[in-house]
Amino acid sequence: MTGNLFAKPWLISLALLPGTIQAQKDTLHYSAVFNGPKPYRIFLPAEYEAQPAKKYPVIYYFHGNKGDHRLPFDGVASLVDSSAVILVCWNGRSVPEDDRPYNIGYHSNINYAVQFKDYFPELVHHIDSSYRTQPDRIHRAVIGHSMGGFMSFFLAGKYPDMISAAVNSKGSPEFFVGMHARHTLYQQRHMFRNLKGLHLRFQNGGPDEELVHLNTEVHKAASQEPFLHYDYEAYGGPHELNFEQFRDAFRFTAEALKHPLPKPDRWHHADIYPEFDIWGYHVTSNLKTPGFIELRGVTTGGLTTMTRKWQPDGGGIPGTELHIKTSPLYRPNTNYTLLDFNRQADTIRLQTVTTDASGALRFSTDYQPHVFGIYNKNSPPEVVLADFQAAGGKHLLPHQQPATLRLRLLNRGGKTARGLSIKLSTTTPGVSIQNPHLQLREIPAGQLAWSPAAFQVTAANEPPRDGSSPYIRFQVEIIDQEGHVWKDEFESLAMFNVPEFTEIGVDDGDSEIFGSGNGNNIAEPGETVMIYQYSHRTKLYFEDPYIESEKLHDDLQPDKWGDGYALSSLIRISKDCPPGHVIRFLACYEVKEWKTIKRNVTWGTFSITVGGK
Repeated sequence: MTGNLFAKPWLISLALLPGTIQAQKDTLHYSAVFNGPKPYRIFLPAEYEAQPAKKYPVIYYFHGNKGDHRLPFDGVASLVDSSAVILVCWNGRSVPEDDRPYNIGYHSNINYAVQFKDYFPELVHHIDSSYRTQPDRIHRAVIGHSMGGFMSFFLAGKYPDMISAAVNSKGSPEFFVGMHARHTLYQQRHMFRNLKGLHLRFQNGGPDEELVHLNTEVHKAASQEPFLHYDYEAYGGPHELNFEQFRDAFRFTAEALKHPLPKPDRWHHADIYPEFDIWGYHVTSNLKTPGFIELRGVTTGGLTTMTRKWQPDGGGIPGTELHIKTSPLYRPNTNYTLLDFNRQADTIRLQTVTTDASGALRFSTDYQPHVFGIYNKNSPPEVVLADFQAAGGKHLLPHQQPATLRLRLLNRGGKTARGLSIKLSTTTPGVSIQNPHLQLREIPAGQLAWSPAAFQVTAANEPPRDGSSPYIRFQVEIIDQEGHVWKDEFESLAMFNVPEFTEIGVDDGDSEIFGSGNGNNIAEPGETVMIYQYSHRTKLYFEDPYIESEKLHDDLQPDKWGDGYALSSLIRISKDCPPGHVIRFLACYEVKEWKTIKRNVTWGTFSITVGGK
């Protein structure tokens, strides 16, 4: 009988007929994504059947490793009743016998083609069509624990247009996600831009909990992200989720659903999949390798597009082509000017584009960073950050000494922006700005302008001793004489004043694993090299025209659980690099402690001479 039920999905709906609904129920639905039945547990408020005209918000719960949809706590029904919401607990197993959920983890853990990012919208549609829900973003929230906590923030960042609140309880901080042949490292601490416009709560463990140090890195990142609606609590005890912690997460989301945040006027999104929809935009691409497609600073007036091999600072992915259809924000069947500033080529191209009958625009671009403006003669000005420059034309800042920082601005709107006031600020401790306000007379429509003077910045921030980002977060606020306000942001890195690494080794193919070259342990033109300090592979930071590409090698260092990946750089030196050229590096390496999976990061600087020891 079970086999016949699974083969005929229409029979499953019989469980939903009036009179059969219970306050708590384990049931099934047919999943086209999984091509078979998927179980879930649903809790309905006690008043559900007595008020047939009332519709309810929905909270989704994602279990952790070795769990399933059967939430093990007593007292859940009382929470559901008191908040008048529906609670749905999904099953995150790719196949019933697989204890490890969600098809995520290290390379060896990704074994299935089915993606849970495809199953979540399907489950939402099933719940909304089968129960009396309020079927919109502002009445939908997610909670997850451990691996489910990772999924809570991952799916909320993937679908901020479907979810308005998310709780991550002791979540895994980073996993590889995606298809078996093309999966990407997704580190929560670098992805909070995806989560703007949501109510967020992060529940960390206590001093002896296994993931507490890695998750403190996540918390630090969230705390330094501007304009984030973020709540934090640390609990004592082990990694397990107890009822008190579940209750706090549930109450947070239930209350957040009463006070939903509006869609952000300006938003960012980074996606690991070659095709995705976000806030009414549809993006397709030929992305074939691990990496990210980014849309940044998206407004009615335009957006920035780029690709990255990794977050937060990976280079572009050559050969990738992006095709973008905007949300229907514009007048239908109307001509607009599409401004395209190619940051890498330093060129501006203008073309006329026409909206379709719905008011959407279509255009294509490549893998490089492009700033697009969309305007007509009636459009107001819109000023955005196009680039920045430290002393000597570089992006790296000196450390612990005053430095200059100039901003390059682009007016991607339809009218001249006049009487501009520019304010620079930062959320990074230890960084000061001596003159945070500058003035700029005007920027004509469709043109670039450097700030007429430089900001004076002193970067005295300390290099992180864990996996926290070393980058300085700057915020820019621009106001014109008409009262228009535009906000932007960027990151810069200080060349930390740290000790020199002295025991440098170069792998240029002698290991037959990493580098490639003649194997003589000397970095030479055209070779790909990995650089060691003692026996430690290093992650490199640099700004040199003769390093033509970089890729990362990931290590799963021995630890208790296998969370937190050590990354090291493989760099390719251009064939055109002159022998004797000196390349200066900032570098770090990490080791991990066993019990609490703590990253200990050591920083240093060094130089190599191409063609010399």
